Amino acid sequence: PALLAAAAAAAGCLLLLALLRQAAVSPAAPGPLASHLVVAPRLGARTASRMPSVQGPAMMSMGELSLRSPVHSPRSSSSRFAMRAAHTIEAADPKDDTADQQSKGTILVVGATGTLGRQVVRRALSDGYQVRCLVRARFESEEARRVLQGWGATIVGGDLGQATSIPPAMIGVDVVIDCATARPEEPLRRVDWDGKVALIETAQALGVDRYIFFSIDQCEKYPEVKLMDMKAKTEQYLAETDLNYTVFRLCGFMQALISSYAIPIVEGENVWGTDSSSEIAYINSIDAARLALTAVENENTHGQTLTLSGPQSYTTQQVIDLCEKYSGSDAKVIQTPGFFLKTIRGFLNGFKWAQDAADRLAFAEVISQNAVLRGDMKKTCDVLGVDPSSLTTLPDYLESFFNTILSKVQKIKKSEYVSQTARDLEI
Repeated sequence: PALLAAAAAAAGCLLLLALLRQAAVSPAAPGPLASHLVVAPRLGARTASRMPSVQGPAMMSMGELSLRSPVHSPRSSSSRFAMRAAHTIEAADPKDDTADQQSKGTILVVGATGTLGRQVVRRALSDGYQVRCLVRARFESEEARRVLQGWGATIVGGDLGQATSIPPAMIGVDVVIDCATARPEEPLRRVDWDGKVALIETAQALGVDRYIFFSIDQCEKYPEVKLMDMKAKTEQYLAETDLNYTVFRLCGFMQALISSYAIPIVEGENVWGTDSSSEIAYINSIDAARLALTAVENENTHGQTLTLSGPQSYTTQQVIDLCEKYSGSDAKVIQTPGFFLKTIRGFLNGFKWAQDAADRLAFAEVISQNAVLRGDMKKTCDVLGVDPSSLTTLPDYLESFFNTILSKVQKIKKSEYVSQTARDLEI
């Protein structure tokens, strides 16, 4: 029995690691709120009374509701090329459109190196704003720094986890757009609660005109999911300030599906499926950024909470079917029943050292409950004055991606064939 138990535990751990890669999740560790109240000592009891009841680390980082791209095993050169090409598709230089425009004000983008943040920076520059990006000093941020600077943005050092670094970055800023959330290796509460409180209080103290915050769709319905609970509490906290704020609730990004499904299917790797009928209305991060910038000067959005989602919601199986259709490849799907995720999470919760992993599975468990993350985009588009037909559909997005990638891969293969033939002739 002991050997069987050990084997079962080992198998569960292996499956857990794979699930964590697929679930796009983030760890977190508790941290003292008081250490981040340097900016506004008056927070005191008011802040503490609404602090989410987080006793351990939290789950996924959901800018991306599938959201943070999962970490797959080391890929082939064609896969790395595909990922670079995917970014290139969306990386036109915004300065081309802004050379002759007069600045409309200064926007501070927090979380500027992420999936959404990059697009917000590009759009803001294209719309004629001066853009300042709060970026942490970290090795993996260096390439992003260079890209953002190349576009024309100003980089300022700072960290939501260090409240004293926030005021210098916000001096002279007219608008704050907060796209940030904790990365997998970061304490969630330190960034997504303590840091958000410090950011909001600094904006209020410095008289910032506009504050835009990105949250998660239906976050108030799942207090057991630590990140969603913090987003809901941050919404409440923001609503009690004097700021002209707007909250955008996100469902999921199309971009996250590329590394989760599109590339693995093309390369013949396994992808994780589920027996759940949960649906997510994925939105293109470019559309999300465009809509957010539309709200900056729209007074009708002051004090509003609006959902950002795609035109239609899809189940996991429907996403896989679309990838198969446009890639011409068959998917190798490993089905994961929802009850299994719940069982694994319950088992891990029994061990203090495994609570990080247990919390990371929390969102996967939400998805297994047949949740539907889809917003009322008619209301959002009406408030923003945007044509709903201008939003990217998921089939169009995936078809464009596969057409672009596959054509380039074919050219590479043809070039490699010609080079190999030439070498053979020389021999």
